[in-house]
Amino acid sequence: VTLADARPECGARRWMIAGIGRVESLHGEIGGRTLRSDGRTSSSIIGIALDGSPGVRAIVDTDDGTLDGDDVWDRAVGPMQFIPETWSIRGQDGNGDGRRDPHNLYDAALAAGTYLCQLSGSLTSDQALDAAYFGYNTSATYVANVRGFAEDYQALNIVPLGRSEG
Repeated sequence: VTLADARPECGARRWMIAGIGRVESLHGEIGGRTLRSDGRTSSSIIGIALDGSPGVRAIVDTDDGTLDGDDVWDRAVGPMQFIPETWSIRGQDGNGDGRRDPHNLYDAALAAGTYLCQLSGSLTSDQALDAAYFGYNTSATYVANVRGFAEDYQALNIVPLGRSEG
């Protein structure tokens, strides 16, 4: 099931989610990683400790270090950089393997799209999309960067063979 099938009223498009993937992790290739054909990154992407240091929100560990390896502070994980608690609520199985894996780009992208839809209800206006991006990350600079890359991807109009945009 795709997001377009599950939530057609939302209006989510691949380019909207691709903007997040570009900013968060260079689509899973940050730091020289590679993306495997099954959607997993060659090594896990683990963000900085969310320990309340300057410019960093403090989030005490929510997963006993299961996803992020840190049992003191949470760290964003995977190519779409989900906080473990958010992943536990919003994680999806985007590749149909029966697992919800934040380190799998297919799973993480479906979760990100679902989350955007939940944040805004409908992504059919610029204002609604910006509001959803802001809910994903509360930085105006972040939203502007994601929006810029998303619009670049929209202009490219790249769609996998045999599939329609959705």
